[in-house]
Amino acid sequence: MAMKQCPVCGEKYSDTYKKCPFCEEEEALQSGGQIRRGNAGRGGRRAARSRQPNLLSPILVVLILIMAGLLVYLLFGDKIADRLFPEEQTPPVEDVTPETPDTDTALPEEGDDVTMPEDGELAGETGGEETGTPAGEPADPSTLPETLTIAYLGSPRTEFTMSVGDEPIPLTASGGNGTYTWSSSDDGIASVDADGHVTAVSQGRATLTVTDGTGRGTCVVLVRGGSTAGTSSSGGTSSGGSLSAGAAKVVNAGNGVRVRSQPNTSSEILATLVNGDTVRILQSAGNSWYQISYVDAGGQSATGYMMGDYLSNT
Repeated sequence: MAMKQCPVCGEKYSDTYKKCPFCEEEEALQSGGQIRRGNAGRGGRRAARSRQPNLLSPILVVLILIMAGLLVYLLFGDKIADRLFPEEQTPPVEDVTPETPDTDTALPEEGDDVTMPEDGELAGETGGEETGTPAGEPADPSTLPETLTIAYLGSPRTEFTMSVGDEPIPLTASGGNGTYTWSSSDDGIASVDADGHVTAVSQGRATLTVTDGTGRGTCVVLVRGGSTAGTSSSGGTSSGGSLSAGAAKVVNAGNGVRVRSQPNTSSEILATLVNGDTVRILQSAGNSWYQISYVDAGGQSATGYMMGDYLSNT
């Protein structure tokens, strides 16, 4: 088999072809036809160079990539979104409930010096907290910080006791700008003038307030029914320091009087008795205190100490 060279295109072809296959193929491509030969695939180099590109492969690759992306989104979409767009977390707000102080309504028992009316155990009517705004003060005193100190004869006081009929007690304030305004939570129990002089009006409990406009000070006054009264609210007569051993009852107790473990107001509270409760005076403990026996809440006999101002022999 010999090879021929086409004088038109210059390609070599087998002498088994009558005409140049490359030229025939070129004419067929230009006219849109197709050459039919017995030996398929003999197109030569020119036929290989003139073939159309196959678009199936890139389309298939794109489809595979899209399906892979959808699969990843379905499986891990939430985690990817959380990582790319984290939500701002608001810190939890803790509810804080202010504790309500336990107000002791019973009054102290221990006596004070001769000048100051002695502190008793009288539990009178409980007055409210500071309510009104002192005259001339634009701000509510209860909203001011407690920076002032109330004193009697130079001794700081937060609480004292006096009786109806006692001389007015002069109080002083310090720690402020020197211009003070005084007020009482209940003028029907204890009143106070512009100079800090306190007058007992009736039995009960009141809160005295002093303010200088930037700070305040408070002091509780406990008013007894009267230091010279001979008859108690329960009908008994208090003998004070002249009580004798034997049967007795509670008088002048208001809302209740405490029984202590020792003859002083700083000792443990054993019980609270009211007007008319029967006790037995065992002996005097000095300083107007008496050792008594009484029936406790469990119905058992017990002993303790109480001031003579709240006892009367029967």
